[in-house]
Amino acid sequence: MRYLVLLLLSALPCAAWSQDTVEKRIEFSPGSSGTTIEGRIQGHSSVDYLLGASEGQRMTVDFTTDNPSAYFNLMRGNDPAALHVGSIAGNRFDGALPASGDYRVRVYLMRNAARRNEVAYYTLRVSIAGQSAAAAPPSGDFADGLSGGPDWWEVTGLAANDTLNVRTGAGIGNSVIGAFGNGDRVRNLGCAMNGSTRWCRVEMPGDQPVRGWVAGRYLVEAAAPPVNGASGSIPCAVSQSQPMGRCAFRVSRGSGGTASLWVALPAGGERYLDFREGNLVGSDPGKATHQERLGDLNLIFIDGIERYEIPDAVIYGG
Repeated sequence: MRYLVLLLLSALPCAAWSQDTVEKRIEFSPGSSGTTIEGRIQGHSSVDYLLGASEGQRMTVDFTTDNPSAYFNLMRGNDPAALHVGSIAGNRFDGALPASGDYRVRVYLMRNAARRNEVAYYTLRVSIAGQSAAAAPPSGDFADGLSGGPDWWEVTGLAANDTLNVRTGAGIGNSVIGAFGNGDRVRNLGCAMNGSTRWCRVEMPGDQPVRGWVAGRYLVEAAAPPVNGASGSIPCAVSQSQPMGRCAFRVSRGSGGTASLWVALPAGGERYLDFREGNLVGSDPGKATHQERLGDLNLIFIDGIERYEIPDAVIYGG
């Protein structure tokens, strides 16, 4: 993988992070550029392997295990943002490192296996090569340029159930004004650097377009989105004591039950709901979601308070 996709670890509900983490430092033998480690984890325990590397060096990590629920993540030092999430990208990493310093390879069991106190035996192979990819020219597939580029980006690389924050400016210190999900198509309005991070100004077209700044590492070149949207109203309530009323919505659909839905809130603003294969996989940051099905009706609960009734026809079309 030539370019590194950063994924937010804090938004991975399926990975079992616990205080039962053992930290070990990897040391290569003299004259060697790699090492092989065999280990064992059980339940909620995890192991962090630390090793130092320089900017532009190419790291390769191969992970094999007898438990299909065991994975590894790769992080830079204590940064909570992952360069590689094994449960999404697979149990192999091969890429150029973005900066000098310590890197952390975390081996863990997914939460379902950890709750069952399962055991995983694994072999971890780690190697670091010399300066090879640092000077390689960008391919243009990712949001690597600061001007020009494609007309459209597609959001990709987010962790399961995560969303990409849309901000008022290029940096995490700016206010969040919306969110996108994997597969959403957005119009390219140009990119800019904030320190070492590339930010891109984008727009989600619609009757009420969402326009703002997002982290460029989550964008890849894409074709224009298909014209498959709709608007209308659905039953809703935003407090426990409120009877069901009607809320206006707008939806942008993909295929196979992929849909981005925005519901207008009575007090102003919108609630974002992201569906994949007809299942609710995300909402606005920090919101707890729950979905129940009643025939062809999707009952959506946000923070156990807000209630929305969304027919399949809104998500799938028809």
